[in-house]
Amino acid sequence: ENTRLGIPAIVYEECCSGLMTRDATLFPQAIGVASTWNPELTEKMATVIRMQMRAIGAHQGLAPLLDVTRDPRWGRTEETMGEDPYLVANLGCAYIKGLQGDDLRNAVIATGKHFVGYGNSEGGMNWSPSPIPDRQLYEVFLYPFEAAVKEVGLGSIMNSYSEIDGVPCCASKKLLRDILRTAWKFDGIVVSDYSAINMLYEYHQTAKDKQEAANQALCAGIEVELPSTDCYGEPLKKAIEQGVISTTDLNAVVKRILSMKFRLG
Repeated sequence: ENTRLGIPAIVYEECCSGLMTRDATLFPQAIGVASTWNPELTEKMATVIRMQMRAIGAHQGLAPLLDVTRDPRWGRTEETMGEDPYLVANLGCAYIKGLQGDDLRNAVIATGKHFVGYGNSEGGMNWSPSPIPDRQLYEVFLYPFEAAVKEVGLGSIMNSYSEIDGVPCCASKKLLRDILRTAWKFDGIVVSDYSAINMLYEYHQTAKDKQEAANQALCAGIEVELPSTDCYGEPLKKAIEQGVISTTDLNAVVKRILSMKFRLG
């Protein structure tokens, strides 16, 4: 709780197949869990993960993967629950229920990832574009995320590294605002995948520098930069000072993050 502004931090950990730390319980990869077709067992597994995470003081888990994967060449297939959107939604929701529990004050925030289409990358290559028509996007790839938001109250979402129709998911207002916030009424927090905001500048090249990358991501709906402060540090500060980012947008972001922390207790 001893932070610069006196606001307790939200501590996050990786937990796709159990809490990723020494002496924690190791569970099967998600593709193995999916092969059980057993939501009750999946929820029990996630409950154990929640108890171990809370025991070390963690508040947020970067799981589950709600990616529907259709190309086994993709290198992260084992982290997913397979190719069927109904199965991914069903077991993904069970995992979220176990991790978040019934009382958020004793819960671990689940983070649905990667929003969206990451498991359908071109050529099975990591970070490559995801060529997904609109109908398939809604009926297949968004389906597990929508179920997680509407059915079990998913607390957090992480963007995909990829792009759809030439727009990086990290900077997509269609995905992060129109669909997630407006259509689905999502009230949790949106976090970036590791260094995804800087990738708008260095990889996707939709931004001319880190400041413009910060502007694109924040205005689209990315609220927390992971794994550490980079574009949301000095570059974001300069963007605010220059009036590139409105204080209204920034205040809304801060309000949602604080709300999530206080709901955790």
